[in-house]
Amino acid sequence: MTDISTSRLHREALELALWETSSPQPDAASASLLSQFDSGSDDQGVGNNVVGDGSRLPDLGPLSDFGSWESVAATIVHKAESVSGFDPGGTNFDLKAWNAFLTKFATIPLCTQYTYDYREANISSLSLKNAIDAVDDLVKSFMSPENYLGIVESIKKVGQLALSTQKQTQKNSNQQIGCLSVHASKLYLGAIRTTVSMEHKKGKGYEQLAQTLQVYRGYGVLDFDKCKRSADKLLAWDGKDVDEWANETASASQKPNDSPAWDN
Repeated sequence: MTDISTSRLHREALELALWETSSPQPDAASASLLSQFDSGSDDQGVGNNVVGDGSRLPDLGPLSDFGSWESVAATIVHKAESVSGFDPGGTNFDLKAWNAFLTKFATIPLCTQYTYDYREANISSLSLKNAIDAVDDLVKSFMSPENYLGIVESIKKVGQLALSTQKQTQKNSNQQIGCLSVHASKLYLGAIRTTVSMEHKKGKGYEQLAQTLQVYRGYGVLDFDKCKRSADKLLAWDGKDVDEWANETASASQKPNDSPAWDN
C-alpha cells in the first residue's frame, strides 16, 4: 500500500507541475495565423461570480490558511490565468491568451471531471432574452435558481462594459463569466463564454447586431482530497482571496445594463 500511495503522490505532483508550466509561445507559422485574426476590432469583458447554496464543504485541513474552499478555488483559477497570460481585468483582446486560458481551465488536475457543451441563441438589439435563457439552461446543473440571479447580474455588467469599450465601428465583444458555485456539498469551477458582434451607430452608441450566438459552458468539480495532498504547492502559489477574485474583473465596477432587451 505504501508503494502504491507514494507512486500516486509522485504522479499527482508531476501532473500539477506540468500543468502550471506557462503556455508555450507560438511558432512562426502559428503566430502568422494568429495575426490574421487580429483585426484590432475585438475586445473582451470578464465577470466573476461566487454563489452557494449553504451546503457544507469538508474541513480545509492543511489548507486552512486560505480561509475557505472558495479561496482555494479562486487561487487555482488565478494560477490558470497567470500561466496562460490571460488578464480578466483588461478589455484588450488577446486571442492566444483567451484560448490558452480555456485550455488550462479545462485541464486543471485538481478537479475530478470536466464537462462542456454549447447552446445556440438568436439575439438582436431589441431581444437578448434568448441569450439569458441559454445560459440558464447551461448552469442550472450546478447552482440553485436563486443563485442564478447573480449570474444574470454579471452578464448585464459585462454587457454594459461592452457598450462602453470603444473600438472600431464594428467589433466583436468576447465575453466570459467565471463562476465558483457551492452546490450540494460540491464546489464547481465554471466558465461561460460567447462572442457578440456589435455595431456603433451615430447618436446611439454600440448595438448588438442580429445574430446567432454560440454559448459555451464548461465546469469542473474540485477534488478536495487531491487539493489537500497538494497543499504545499497550493500554499506556495500567489494566493487569491475569493472576494478579490470576484472583483478584479473590468466589469466589476460597472452598473448592470438596464436595457429592456434583456426581457424580450
